[in-house]
Parts: sequence; C-alpha cells; structure tokens
Amino acid sequence: MSSTVAPAPFPVVRPCDLRAVATSSTPWLIDQLWTAQAVGIIGGTPKSYKTWMALEMAVSVASGSACLASFAVPSPGPVLLYAAEDSESALRSRLESLAQHHRLDLAHLDIRVITADSLRLDRTTDQERLEATLTLHRPVLLILDPLVRLHAIDENAAGEIAALLGYLRILQRKTGTAIALVHHARKNVPANGGAGYSLRGSSDLYAWVDSFLYLRRHHGQLMLSAEHRSASGAEPFALELANPESGPYLKLASTAPPVESRDPLLEQILALLGQSSEPRTSESIRSTLQVRNQRLVQALRQLSEQGKVVRLSQGYALQPINSSLPLMMESTSLRVAPR
Repeated sequence: MSSTVAPAPFPVVRPCDLRAVATSSTPWLIDQLWTAQAVGIIGGTPKSYKTWMALEMAVSVASGSACLASFAVPSPGPVLLYAAEDSESALRSRLESLAQHHRLDLAHLDIRVITADSLRLDRTTDQERLEATLTLHRPVLLILDPLVRLHAIDENAAGEIAALLGYLRILQRKTGTAIALVHHARKNVPANGGAGYSLRGSSDLYAWVDSFLYLRRHHGQLMLSAEHRSASGAEPFALELANPESGPYLKLASTAPPVESRDPLLEQILALLGQSSEPRTSESIRSTLQVRNQRLVQALRQLSEQGKVVRLSQGYALQPINSSLPLMMESTSLRVAPR
C-alpha cells in the first residue's frame, strides 16, 4: 500500500520580513536611463543606432563616466557583452572610438566580450553556460545584441517567448546582473505613442521590461525615450551620431528641435467624427481606422481629457461648443491597465 506524499507549500513571509534594499544603494544603474538590476530592452527602428546606444551604456557602466556625457553612473562595475552581428574587429573599433571619446584607455576598460560563435538562449546547454559565465565574471550589466540572433523560436508565439524571457528573469534574480537586450521594432511604426507595442514579436516583450529605451527618427531627428517599471520615465530627447576624425560616438544633439507630441491617430479620429452625422462607437472607429484597441483607447482618453470628444449613450462625438448634451462618461471604458 503506497503512501501519498503531501506537496510542499511555497515559501511565504510577511512584508516586514522581505529583503530590504540597503539605504546606501541607488535605484539607478544609469541615472534616468536604466534602473539598478533591471531587465529590459534597447529597442528601435532600423538604423536608429541601437548598438551604439548599447555600447555607450557598456563603456559608461564599466568606467563610471557619465552616459551620453549627461547621465551619471552611481555604481559602476564590469560589463559582459555578446555582440552577435559585429565581427571582433568591428566591435573593437566601436569600443575604441567610444573609449577615446570618454578619455579612457581601452586596455583598462572593464568590459568582457563573449567570443563564442553562437549563443542560443533557447538551448538548455547555452543557458547553463551563460549562467556559469555570469557567476564567474560577476558583471553588473549583461548586454545581448540583438535578440533575434540569440534564438530559433517564433517571437510572435507568446508561450515560446515567455519561456525565454522567464529564463532571463530568473538569471537576473540569481546573479543580480542587469540585463539589456537589443531588439528591433517593426518598420513604419507610428510617430508617437505605443513605442513598447511597436516592438517586433509578442507583447510579452514589452510586459517583461523593467527599463525600456526606445530610439526612433521623428522628422529626421533621432529621438531617445526611456520608460521604467519602478521610476518615472524620461521625456524624449534628441541624439545624433557625431563622426569626428577620432571616431563616431552618440551624443545629445546640440540643438534639439521641439518634439511633436501630436499623434496622427488623434487627427484621424477627429476627422472621422467630424464627417459622421451620428456618434460612432469605439468598435466602429477601430474598424474604420484599422488600429489596435490599445492605441484607440489611449487616443480617445487623450481627446476626452482635452475636451475635444465626448462619450454619449450612442458612442463618441465631437465636443459641441457650449454643449448641454447628456454625457455618459464611463471612466472604465477609457481605463488602461497601468504598467
């Protein structure tokens, strides 16, 4: 007669018994750009200098010098880097250029480069080797560039990408290393809003990040924005790739043109409602404009807050001047789940 073994319960503690962060530590790995021990993504449209941004972060964290000459690195330390697309000579050339710009000696820069021909995050053997490498070198930042070259799974399959991201989250918690993935955005993304949802592949990628840097071109100007799970985001600011004789490097643009914050979707909604004799439901608007529900909800909320549209019992309409129409302002219909 076999005996049944009771399952072991999960460990549980009271909030006061949870591990506390030392008061002397800082929430930032790079001020305003990357939180301490964060997992995240450096994303962007094609040719938006994502790798240059990742290497600028690597040099800054390894040396303690300000990133982009503006953002402090409170707790510098070793950086581990795997560059799947650059040859060793090309990578060295980039790092030499950045080191010279930061007035550093490349030989004394604490960046360790993984030189394996391939690294596959979806293979158990490579996962184990990567963890062993982090345990040996104890970096404060791991950069993997780019994600698409580090696996053979379907990035649009939520289950497959969630398993890969789950491994990286566990790796971060085990080692305390911040992890930055370089990842591509889809082509022809909107000029404003929804940056995280423009990343190529499953929306699990955006949901996973603690820190998210996004590069894109807007009216010919390269812009960088930052979002964080546990800190305030940074407003978009302008960058440019300087190319002096000593070698290229990213820098804040000397003259940053004003950033247009107007989403073209807002104008499309206003134009559609202006052409309609009757209020339009959100489903009707979404079907006509062929836009994701998430973006539409955000746009309708913004227009409502600006007093340009109203929600009536039959749907949405332009806000009439001196209107006395009965409104049905259902706050839940415009609510977006917080990140």
